[in-house]
Amino acid sequence: MNNKKLIIEKLHIEDFEKCQNIWDMKSDPEQRDSFYNELKNGNRITFICKDENNNFLGEGSLVFECKYKNFTTPKKRIYLSHLHVNPECRGQGIGTLLCNHIFNYCKENGYSEISLVVQLSNYNAMRLYHRLGFITILDLLESQKGKSLGVLKKLD
Repeated sequence: MNNKKLIIEKLHIEDFEKCQNIWDMKSDPEQRDSFYNELKNGNRITFICKDENNNFLGEGSLVFECKYKNFTTPKKRIYLSHLHVNPECRGQGIGTLLCNHIFNYCKENGYSEISLVVQLSNYNAMRLYHRLGFITILDLLESQKGKSLGVLKKLD
């Protein structure tokens, strides 16, 4: 991580637009609006990884109720949505750092399982999630974006 001091904190809704530094919000306004509305109504919590200069480098969100069947169970299973690292910062451990922070948050809040969906074509993400313990397959999904795998991690 190039000796950078990294900070992970909960995203304040007024800073939502700063996430543009991490992912191209303008390319998918429907997704941007959906994420914003979930933050606003309390169904989504987003954690930001930023450097000492307040540059947003990565983010990961937890969703309490999602559209995928069996991917959330109140007070037991929570859904990891949209883990994303700025393309210029990938390969520096930011995704792992965010995930470990998120896992700790989940355990502290009584969750014993965490689920996610990853596109089969996203080899780097598949490798990361497998290394982090997402080994139980929940479902194989298909959409216009291609095939995805729903996976589960038990939190110790």
